[in-house]
Amino acid sequence: MENRDDKLIALIGLLAASLIGIVVIFTTTWLADIRRPSSDAFEVQTCTMPPAEPAAQPAEASPTP
Repeated sequence: MENRDDKLIALIGLLAASLIGIVVIFTTTWLADIRRPSSDAFEVQTCTMPPAEPAAQPAEASPTP
């Protein structure tokens, strides 16, 4: 009977340890996500992208008479 109690206590300890581990991982992930500012909160780069090159677009063919 004592062997069964030891296995039950070990199983409860294992489940409790895994639950604590999951809570710690969830909490650290959640805190890391909260501390990161959103991308639209402030403008880091104020320069604009250069316009696309006209050569990159296909040229229109002129109709031949």
